[in-house]
Amino acid sequence: MFKYVLRNMWRRKARTFLTVFGIVVGIFALTVLGALSARLNQQVKGAETWFTSKISIVASGGGLFGGSDGYLELSKVDEIKAVPGAKSVVAGFGLPLSSEGGGFGSPELIVGADLAEAEDLLNLIDIAEGRILRDGDEGVVVLGSTLADKFEAGVGDGVELRGREFEVVGIYEPTLSAPDSFAFVSYEDTLDLFRAINPYFQVENIAATIDVIPEEGVDANELAARIDEAVDGVKVISPAEAEKQISQFSLIFNAILLGIGFIALVVGGLSIINTMIMSVSERTQEIGLKKAIGAETGSVLAEYLLESALIGFFGGLIGMLLGLLAVYLLNNATASSQVSVFTITTTVVVGPVAFATVLGTAAGLFPALRAARLKPIDALKED
Repeated sequence: MFKYVLRNMWRRKARTFLTVFGIVVGIFALTVLGALSARLNQQVKGAETWFTSKISIVASGGGLFGGSDGYLELSKVDEIKAVPGAKSVVAGFGLPLSSEGGGFGSPELIVGADLAEAEDLLNLIDIAEGRILRDGDEGVVVLGSTLADKFEAGVGDGVELRGREFEVVGIYEPTLSAPDSFAFVSYEDTLDLFRAINPYFQVENIAATIDVIPEEGVDANELAARIDEAVDGVKVISPAEAEKQISQFSLIFNAILLGIGFIALVVGGLSIINTMIMSVSERTQEIGLKKAIGAETGSVLAEYLLESALIGFFGGLIGMLLGLLAVYLLNNATASSQVSVFTITTTVVVGPVAFATVLGTAAGLFPALRAARLKPIDALKED
């Protein structure tokens, strides 16, 4: 039956090609956006380890990813330490790695932390090579994986950050999120760099962020609520709020993906239905002859369902392969900037083909039932 169905499809080359092409367009878009969504979901999952394992405190009006030019007074550290349940309270200060604007992806930042308090914070990410920063370190850096690749640096190498040489003492494992683009140094080193590039802006006893690691057994969200109540003039971002903010970034892309899937469903489904109805109409007498010489209803039904399923399968396969090619070329185009925009997963490869095949089968169900229910005498009478 398989060869017979393929031969029937080949008899109507132009119509079959146009139907398959309509599915290819939708599945191509579905594959590319699916790879984009997969990458974004990986980043969201990776970011959760860093951002939701601590309580982030910023100046009023700020958020998890910035939004305020204000700073916190270091005296806030002591106020936060006085709240029961805080294990370590880490003052931090950050600045962009480059004066030039960033491109696609997470911003490259120099992140300074008070190393006397930062051990638990810096251990939130697994170390791949070397060690984390220690209290008393000066002029040394631990690089996120993306920056390590950009600088082509290993442990013991020197890298230049904002005109100053730092020795690499460690490299973090990839998280597929923002910390991969961070260069971690001491709080004091970051302030020195800030003063060097902003000589007319004197900074002293301030922090851009304060990160809190709760004691073991303490509910971080409850601790965040207590800090918010006890400390004035700050914005406290609990792990639950951080997770909510991070997840919002993926919602819009997943919504777009569903929209593309719906468009593919409508366009592809209608084109397959039209093609299969025309096929049944053209071959009515042929169907009647088959049934007259003993073909069973189930056999006729299976024949037309297989044909519509194959149309969906071939359209899905071609669209998926073209989508993967586009993803490969786009990732290569951004590789020089250490940015990977798309991720190819099993779902990205198998999902669109399976979707198109099921779509084809479902769209062909009505025409197949119509063909299977034809009475031999009526079918043979049709012109």
